[in-house]
Amino acid sequence: MSSLEFRDVGVTFGFGPGALRAVDGVNLQVPDGTVVGLVGESGSGKSTLARAAVGLAPLTTGSITVDGTPIPRRGTRPVQMIFQDPVAALDPRMTIGASLGEALAVAGVRGRRDRGRQIGRLLEQVHLDPELAVRPPAALSGGQRQRVALARALAAEPKVMIADEITSALDVSVQGAVLNLIRELRRDLGLSMLFISHNLAVVRYVSDLIAVMYLGRIVEIAPTEQLINDPQHPYTRLLLSTAPRLGATLSAGRLPDGVRDVEPADPHDPPTGCSFHPRCPVGPAVDPGRTDCVTDDPFLSIDERPHRAACLYAGRHSLRKDPA
Repeated sequence: MSSLEFRDVGVTFGFGPGALRAVDGVNLQVPDGTVVGLVGESGSGKSTLARAAVGLAPLTTGSITVDGTPIPRRGTRPVQMIFQDPVAALDPRMTIGASLGEALAVAGVRGRRDRGRQIGRLLEQVHLDPELAVRPPAALSGGQRQRVALARALAAEPKVMIADEITSALDVSVQGAVLNLIRELRRDLGLSMLFISHNLAVVRYVSDLIAVMYLGRIVEIAPTEQLINDPQHPYTRLLLSTAPRLGATLSAGRLPDGVRDVEPADPHDPPTGCSFHPRCPVGPAVDPGRTDCVTDDPFLSIDERPHRAACLYAGRHSLRKDPA
């Protein structure tokens, strides 16, 4: 496997005053053999960033490279993506074997016998019975279909893989099995992967690094345990404070007294200064003296802060009383 790098990546939909800047100047690296988790609310730009890497979203600015080489627009692509909905991802008119065979053909496996052997190997690799190759997707469960989607991505022999909310449509018990499979494949194959989810617990389980995205920008990134135990950005702390934790009551996941969470700002008209300041539990809504949050862009000095946190007051206040 190899490294994937996003450099000053921007994705804009539309033109003029109504244009939507879905991804705004993202710098992110997925090092060789590493799983990087990307977490954030719906609408934060996670999936758009992923789609830009596989050519499904227009790249307005910046570059996306694998091992320093721009990703080709045509032919075999070094980045493969596993989508959220395994039903929509598989052609209902094709058997499982035919779907995998199609991907193998793109990877250069031509002979029918060779493809048959590779199909069996791929299904076993994702813990499925090779006999399922003759069945249509409708005959499989949701978890089995997602494993087939994973096998098809592996069939193309990618240098980097992107998993976009691949467990969100599955039952909790099935989610665990799929996550364990991701960890196993990462160990055995040295996978380089960008793993996208809105669930911090899921991301923590499989990731070496976690990046937090808000309104199209990466607001914090750090090794997993460092970010979980010592979050620097108030948005990260807010996500952690509202996540259910083992052994805690449901009331323990509520926001602390005095903190009022609201919907994210309109991405067509983001706030000035720090885009999180209208929701921030340590910003001007709570401390009127912090007017610089409204006027100054925290991204101009992120290299000076731990975890490259996009906050002028990074790490100064905690919403959590205990580590996860």
